[in-house]
Amino acid sequence: MADTKISAMPSATTPLTGAELVPLVQSGVNVQSTIANFGQYARGAYFNHGAWQSTVTQTGSITAGTPFTFNQTDVTDGVTLVSNSRLTVPVDGVYNIQWSGQFQNTDNAIQNVTVWVRINGVDVPGSAGVISIPARKSAPIPASLIIGWNYFLSMTAGQYAEIVWLPESTLVTAPTYPASAVTPVHPAAASIIVTVAQVG
Repeated sequence: MADTKISAMPSATTPLTGAELVPLVQSGVNVQSTIANFGQYARGAYFNHGAWQSTVTQTGSITAGTPFTFNQTDVTDGVTLVSNSRLTVPVDGVYNIQWSGQFQNTDNAIQNVTVWVRINGVDVPGSAGVISIPARKSAPIPASLIIGWNYFLSMTAGQYAEIVWLPESTLVTAPTYPASAVTPVHPAAASIIVTVAQVG
């Protein structure tokens, strides 16, 4: 099929629907090429996304929530990271924010960590989750746990979300682990990762 120009480009908030694509295909439009040419517009509003990780060990305050920070960008298209913690969205919409973190406890007792989300510095009601980190089995071997979940958040253009944590003890950290070059080999482990994808 030959490439065919579309006279009216869909806006970022009015993506091409299935009903609109059918006549384009029937008329000989190379839809794959059209999507490649129009990028975000032909793919619709639900394309903004980003993914980040932290390659440093993080320590949270035990008296107030501390936002997780990120120092490495894996991918970004539309959604941006501001001030190392602020996941900032470009347009109004619903966003799926997924995070996971590795926690380490060097205490002889179980310790809890509470994690929640903020939008523009304001705690989102009902967004907290409590994680119990096991006690270490024996000195000096710490207990480790990886956990994560996601949030669906309605946000407006320019707003930012932060993932916040509050450990009960300073003996709980969010560590990163180095890669191993000896058998068995494995890559490094980030302390915290987060992805953001617009879904509506």
